[in-house]
Amino acid sequence: MTAPMDSQETQAILQFFQQGGALRMLLGKDVGPELDVLFRYAKQLSSVGEYGAAARLFKVLTIYDEWSFEYWFELGVCCQADKAWVDAIYAYGRSAQIRVSAAIAPCAAGECYLACGNRPLAAKAFRAALLVCGTERDGEEYGGEEYGGMGQAEIRQRARAGLVKAEGEHEKFNTD
Repeated sequence: MTAPMDSQETQAILQFFQQGGALRMLLGKDVGPELDVLFRYAKQLSSVGEYGAAARLFKVLTIYDEWSFEYWFELGVCCQADKAWVDAIYAYGRSAQIRVSAAIAPCAAGECYLACGNRPLAAKAFRAALLVCGTERDGEEYGGEEYGGMGQAEIRQRARAGLVKAEGEHEKFNTD
């Protein structure tokens, strides 16, 4: 039986998490292979339309490693597919904080904002995606096969289309 933690141990653990530590780091052993199996299983569930079950697994994964772009992004994808807009926006926001160069995260968040009727925040998210995409990287691929092989040009196109919807058909915008 394990002895109860004293207040000094409790404080040290709380401080560890407050400074950005993840449960994966605290465990002291490599759980990467186990997390990879869960990740692949969650992706399989998502690919056959079992978004709720996949989202639950992705949530568990984010508890173990809150610094994984892939876990948060895939959680957002599942929540978006289930029309859980607020949860999807949160997950995409976390993924964007982890990988600021990922234009797909704010673009997907913009689509969720648009779906729940928040046009001002949708426009802001689409502008962020366009800012990340830039104008000179048309040929670059972002995310590889894991994210559908979507390139910067396609993300830019989605973000521009979303921005038109968010701002209204007749308002002009300058993204270049």
